Amino acid sequence: MKRHELLHYVDTSMGTETPKWALLGDGITSLSEEMNPEEETQQWINQENGDSEVKSYTPSIEVEKQDCIDDDAQAWIDKMVDEMPTGSAAVTSYVRFRLRDKVSDGVYTAYKRQCVVVVNSTGGDAGGNVVNNIKLGGKGSAVKGTFDVAKKTFTEGAAG
Repeated sequence: MKRHELLHYVDTSMGTETPKWALLGDGITSLSEEMNPEEETQQWINQENGDSEVKSYTPSIEVEKQDCIDDDAQAWIDKMVDEMPTGSAAVTSYVRFRLRDKVSDGVYTAYKRQCVVVVNSTGGDAGGNVVNNIKLGGKGSAVKGTFDVAKKTFTEGAAG
């Protein structure tokens, strides 16, 4: 699978209306969803090796986007950088899916996760495009469903 076949959309409505999904793509050269596992390891005095347990995950995405394409994602990032929301005003959702997980034409098995938007930086080098860096920090568990690319809608629980 190539990187362009793993898509991430962010809800630019920030939960204030019907979700408005924008593709995180143009202007972004790298995007990884870090799972951030919390592990616990114990070793008893009678054991040669310890035991590990995964307690939880708190996924997050670092988004470093060049301001080179005027699209919905850029308009939203500009708003986040300008307003630097906090508390409940910084909460939205993102959706992740693989193109190989096709349910029907343009519809894919997807996972939606609530997240908090953290503005890290804006600026860049002389002569270059402005680069904005934000983080989408996961909140709670993901919800499985489907994402319709043409309609830009997520439907909970309808995954195949």
